[in-house]
Amino acid sequence: MMSDRKANSSNMLLSHIELYVQDLAKMEAFYTNVLGFYVTDRGAGESGMVFLGRSPKEHHQIVLNPRETYRSVASPIDHIAFRVNAISDLRQFNSALILASDINLQTVSHGNAWSIYFRDPEGNRFEIFTDTPWYVNQPCKFPVDFAQSDAALIKFTKEKVEKLPGFAISQEWQKAHEHNLAALEQ
Repeated sequence: MMSDRKANSSNMLLSHIELYVQDLAKMEAFYTNVLGFYVTDRGAGESGMVFLGRSPKEHHQIVLNPRETYRSVASPIDHIAFRVNAISDLRQFNSALILASDINLQTVSHGNAWSIYFRDPEGNRFEIFTDTPWYVNQPCKFPVDFAQSDAALIKFTKEKVEKLPGFAISQEWQKAHEHNLAALEQ
């Protein structure tokens, strides 16, 4: 039975994730060398957890936990997403991931974002994305090529989405969304 009481209206932000890993050294190398995370803390011994971060506001964003016995066969999580500020940031990750061996990339737009999907060395699926200036109803997904210039990528994406249902400038959609959320809290 659901309660009629609503959760606090404060914004809830993702702080960190913890992954059970099989090969701690390999996973630490991937996250530090390919994705640019830093080790912010470490548990004692060879089986100690490794805490990784990129944000100065968080002690850690990813924890690598070498506890094989806790890893399930199937996970209910499809992927974990990280936002970056600009297309140039996304391109840097795309280049680093292309150079990493055995990493398959999928570069797409969801109309409201440009994204890179990939799996880490142990199969955990991640997305790194940056926002577009538009909103469209979801789901929306089509391939994009980050080898294009920014101007060409923006033009290509806008031409794909401007006639889709729900198309709006993202700032306009955001204002309407904030208004709708405020009405729900009353």
